[in-house]
Amino acid sequence: MIDALTSRSQITRLHSRGQLLAQLEHAVRKHDDTSSAQVRACLIFDIDRFRQVNFSLGYACGDHLLQELNRRLKVLDHIDLVVRSGDDEYTLLLRVHNQEQLQSALHRVRQIFDPPFTYQGQDCFLRASFGLSDLTITPDNVQQALHQAEQALLIAKQTGKNKLITFHTLPTQQRFATQIQMETDLRKAITENQLLLYYQPRLELSTGQISCLEALVRWNHPLHGMIAPAEFIPLAEESGLILPLGEWVLREACLQKARWLAENKLDYQVAVNISPCQFQDENFADKAIHIIQQTGINPSYLEFEITESSIMQNMEKTIAVLDKLCSKGISISIDDFGIGYSSLNYLKEFPIHCLKIDRSFVKNIQSNSNDWAITNAIIHLGHALNIQVVAEGVEDVGQLDILKETTCTTIQGFLLSPPISAYDIEQTFHMNDNRPVMIS
Repeated sequence: MIDALTSRSQITRLHSRGQLLAQLEHAVRKHDDTSSAQVRACLIFDIDRFRQVNFSLGYACGDHLLQELNRRLKVLDHIDLVVRSGDDEYTLLLRVHNQEQLQSALHRVRQIFDPPFTYQGQDCFLRASFGLSDLTITPDNVQQALHQAEQALLIAKQTGKNKLITFHTLPTQQRFATQIQMETDLRKAITENQLLLYYQPRLELSTGQISCLEALVRWNHPLHGMIAPAEFIPLAEESGLILPLGEWVLREACLQKARWLAENKLDYQVAVNISPCQFQDENFADKAIHIIQQTGINPSYLEFEITESSIMQNMEKTIAVLDKLCSKGISISIDDFGIGYSSLNYLKEFPIHCLKIDRSFVKNIQSNSNDWAITNAIIHLGHALNIQVVAEGVEDVGQLDILKETTCTTIQGFLLSPPISAYDIEQTFHMNDNRPVMIS
């Protein structure tokens, strides 16, 4: 019978890769049994956005959450070794008898993040990215297995996080061979007119009128065609290109709004997403205001969509930045509301005009009573605070009907329209005729 982790009193913490390799090789040799068919795999996971937890809730909270994570890991079966290989990274050596048992073990590891982590009565939901090696580990290939898991983890984090990626030799090698080239191409794209903006409308349910257009960046690569944002946005964040990219998006959105106004079209706000890196830039507010002044549009036509994690890192600084933006007439919305921090104190401290309910709640609103309850609570919270609430990711009439029952005022999603070009927005919605949009 394979030993469970409960036989150890603590999880080893190592920062040296050489020590990690030695630990892995020792564990493989210790349990090496050529007489029985076994499958060994190296699994590495990294807690998503854990730095933001430390910044917003404090390092004492972060340490407490890691201690709770350690306790949850210690009760898992089919693990020969667990090493804390970084501040919020763990390396596991899994040992099972077949692939079915491996998949079951992987599922149980990922399940430890399902229940909330609690600190001083406050719930915090953590998510993680996982990378899994794609070979049966022997004492001779430990280094190769660790390298595979590391590369798979990096792909998981670069393609949206909160997922498990298994290393597949050819696709992974091809992908990593193009990383440097893709970064070089993205630098050129920002300056050589390869980027473009698509727009996704919001609908006011009470009037049937479009109220706002969210600007979303797309990359039309000269050789590879349209590249999905999930491919290049993480690269932009890691390389630092997110700052010039974000400035390009804001400037282009302002210029497009100015063109529409000059043509007597689209008397609606345009929403622009602000990345956490942008918002934490010391000169963000001044840069944004300068771009708006350069393009000559009234700031009241703009809404900045900012994630909860961005605004929670430094409360005093956040209040100053938001007040400065709002003093110019810019609206502020909180994107992906409901999946971040359980403290709602900032709703009374910050000048917030809109809450966007994360699509993960709307997706299962018909079948999951908890998602319905959370969505309903956010909507009524918004009503009570006189804050607009937008339901994101509305894809079918059933979801729409439930949102109407909960007195949701505004929706956004594929049921109304996917993100489309500025030209298609004009042609599809006939913005000048002021007729209600029919979606049911």
